[in-house]
Amino acid sequence: MSIATTLHPPKYANSAAAQSLQPVLANTYGLYLATHNYHWNVEGPHFMALHTLFEAQYNELFLAIDLIAERIRALGDYALPFEDGNIFQISKMTSNALNKEVAANDRANRMVQNLVDLNEAVIKVCGASKKVAQNVRDDESEDLMIGRITTHQKALWMLESILKI
Repeated sequence: MSIATTLHPPKYANSAAAQSLQPVLANTYGLYLATHNYHWNVEGPHFMALHTLFEAQYNELFLAIDLIAERIRALGDYALPFEDGNIFQISKMTSNALNKEVAANDRANRMVQNLVDLNEAVIKVCGASKKVAQNVRDDESEDLMIGRITTHQKALWMLESILKI
């Protein structure tokens, strides 16, 4: 028995799925920028552990950004991570961890908490995009979102474990 594969989903499905992926791209890009920035600027007694963790996470995010953007392009839209200004809001929100007036360990904890918050935000937009993909029967976008949610849940577990020190 053979299973029919649709080479191109219907145009309305492409548009809905691609549009739902735009906030995923923007939030993932913002998380990437914050994580990379924290990698450079973390200090304190847990420097090496955090520096290494942040590097692993921003490298994974860099690859994810490309996958998400390429999926949007495969669906016929342009990848526009800066369109809604969300990245700039993330930048403002995460700069609070770089206040030199605060002790290095407190700054590191603020960095970790910010990354927890950003990962949670990405999970929410991935979940919304997954539902859209399900509704328009775009299995590939749904699968991409399932993978992203799983990755961000693992990142949350790691980051939240640090805060319990």
